Amino acid sequence: MAKFILTDVETGTQVRHRIRSMRQALRQQEWYETRLGRRVKIEKVFRS
Repeated sequence: MAKFILTDVETGTQVRHRIRSMRQALRQQEWYETRLGRRVKIEKVFRS
Protein backbone atom coordinates (compact mmCIF):
# COMPACT_ATOMS: atom_id res chain seq x y z
CA MET A 1 0.00 0.00 0.00
CA ALA A 2 1.32 3.45 -0.90
CA LYS A 3 1.65 6.30 1.57
CA PHE A 4 2.67 9.92 1.09
CA ILE A 5 5.46 11.78 2.91
CA LEU A 6 6.08 15.54 2.93
CA THR A 7 9.73 16.54 2.56
CA ASP A 8 11.35 19.98 2.84
CA VAL A 9 12.96 20.73 -0.55
CA GLU A 10 15.85 22.85 0.82
CA THR A 11 17.01 20.56 3.62
CA GLY A 12 15.71 17.20 2.41
CA THR A 13 14.27 16.39 5.84
CA GLN A 14 10.94 14.74 6.36
CA VAL A 15 8.38 17.29 7.57
CA ARG A 16 5.36 15.11 8.16
CA HIS A 17 4.81 11.41 8.83
CA ARG A 18 3.03 9.16 6.37
CA ILE A 19 -0.29 10.43 5.04
CA ARG A 20 -2.95 8.14 3.59
CA SER A 21 -4.53 10.17 0.80
CA MET A 22 -3.31 12.56 -1.86
CA ARG A 23 -6.05 15.02 -0.91
CA GLN A 24 -4.81 15.17 2.68
CA ALA A 25 -1.20 15.44 1.46
CA LEU A 26 -2.07 18.46 -0.69
CA ARG A 27 -3.79 20.19 2.25
CA GLN A 28 -0.81 19.50 4.52
CA GLN A 29 1.62 20.69 1.83
CA GLU A 30 -0.19 24.01 1.54
CA TRP A 31 -0.28 24.42 5.33
CA TYR A 32 3.44 23.69 5.78
CA GLU A 33 4.46 25.94 2.87
CA THR A 34 2.61 28.90 4.39
CA ARG A 35 4.03 28.14 7.87
CA LEU A 36 7.63 27.47 6.84
CA GLY A 37 7.83 29.83 3.89
CA ARG A 38 9.65 27.11 1.92
CA ARG A 39 8.71 24.54 -0.72
CA VAL A 40 7.54 21.15 0.47
CA LYS A 41 7.32 18.20 -1.90
CA ILE A 42 5.07 15.16 -1.71
CA GLU A 43 6.76 11.78 -2.10
CA LYS A 44 4.95 8.50 -2.64
CA VAL A 45 6.40 5.61 -0.63
CA PHE A 46 5.56 1.93 -1.01
CA ARG A 47 5.83 -0.47 1.91
CA SER A 48 6.79 -4.06 1.24
